[in-house]
Amino acid sequence: MQINHHVGRLVRHVTFTVRGENQTKIVYFKLAINDLKDGKATYIDYVAFNKTADLIHDYVTEVGQVVEVQFVMRNHNYTDKTTGEKIYTIQNQVTQFRIYNPASDTKKQDSATLETPQNNNNISDKDLPPYPDFDSDDFNFVAG
Repeated sequence: MQINHHVGRLVRHVTFTVRGENQTKIVYFKLAINDLKDGKATYIDYVAFNKTADLIHDYVTEVGQVVEVQFVMRNHNYTDKTTGEKIYTIQNQVTQFRIYNPASDTKKQDSATLETPQNNNNISDKDLPPYPDFDSDDFNFVAG
């Protein structure tokens, strides 16, 4: 299985919905990912389900918030209701995420990674790691 990883800023508030017979919780959101080569942003959509959706809805609340996501790419095929045409797409399904504290002088602390369903901790701003410094030598990013 391929696991992907992005760090970006929340573009707009998350959209939360409950659908289907099983009352599946779904959250949709978009991050602006910095393209390190030319300094422009790439906007990428993500989706999360059930407990992960609940946690994202509760903790990813501010536009501009730095969010790190781990996700898998899944097929998402459906029939367009108006045309009847079969649509084939890929969804970025979030499996884990981490949020960062905006205070740059905060000491680096243990990870505030929110996983499902094991962690159900109350997390405050003081528990969050500081924003990553993407210009430092510690941040070694290799693009493919």
